[in-house]
Amino acid sequence: MERVEWRVREWQMRNGICEKVKFAVVLDGAVRTGTRSYMRAVNRAEKNSREAARELARILNDNFFAGEDLHLTLTYDEPSLRKLAGKAGIQEDGCESFLSSVLGKGESREQEDNRLLLYMAAEREFRNWTKRCRRACGKNGVELRYAGVTSDRERDKRTGEIGPARLHHHVVVCREAAELCARAWHGGMADSKALYGPRGDLTDLAEYLIAQVRTIPGAKRYHPSRTLSHPEPVMDMPAKNPDAPLRVPAGCEFIWRSESRAGRPQVIRYYRPPERRRRKKRKGGDRDGRYIWGADKQTVPAPGRAEQDAGGPGGSA
Repeated sequence: MERVEWRVREWQMRNGICEKVKFAVVLDGAVRTGTRSYMRAVNRAEKNSREAARELARILNDNFFAGEDLHLTLTYDEPSLRKLAGKAGIQEDGCESFLSSVLGKGESREQEDNRLLLYMAAEREFRNWTKRCRRACGKNGVELRYAGVTSDRERDKRTGEIGPARLHHHVVVCREAAELCARAWHGGMADSKALYGPRGDLTDLAEYLIAQVRTIPGAKRYHPSRTLSHPEPVMDMPAKNPDAPLRVPAGCEFIWRSESRAGRPQVIRYYRPPERRRRKKRKGGDRDGRYIWGADKQTVPAPGRAEQDAGGPGGSA
């Protein structure tokens, strides 16, 4: 008979957003807590249920700030799209046939094959663009932080279903490097807008981005820069009462919670004010210097990245 243990794991991101997850772990025989086998079982269980979107949300919340950093949308004009199609090996049989094969919203086998070829070529173009961004930022002494996706899908505003769309890229980038990155895009337009989320939470943006990504077995769904931090859990322990719903800690502000049902996983997100944040087990400061953990184990806001008192990290409340 399989033994099941319910655990609760919490992440705390630098913008104050916290995520707590309750999930089940199937214990195979006498697997001891803390062993490699046990941690593999925990990780396998946690990978289920939209983990890609939640993982991207943690990265965004740990590295970017609503009202401060930017969301770039990179599009292709027709000449660039034709050039990309040539690199992808798509043969042109006249202007109308070509445009319908790569831009049309039909579901024929030929159209889908061409879209896949064009998508893979766009992935290579995205990597080339990031190289140009790194060179431009390096010459100007600017740190580059980004996380991006390639998309040929979009959600229908009326039905909510995901369908074909014109090829484009979405990139979340730090404000300091945004202008240099926009200049480095040669395929068409590079539109930008400030990040926004309830209480600074960027989870909705992460889910929006992942929903538009084509699912290809073994392929990455998003592309983060190497300069991004990947948050680690600040708490991982057995659930005291597996059937009880997850609750917001005292002094924190509720953002979102999934449905609570006995015997089912649950996720909750909330905002934790600076004075109530858990002390992270790291020395010195984080990459952008937002908080420094000193010998006295107290947080010290870094210059230029102070907490927004009026509306929190998300700008206006």
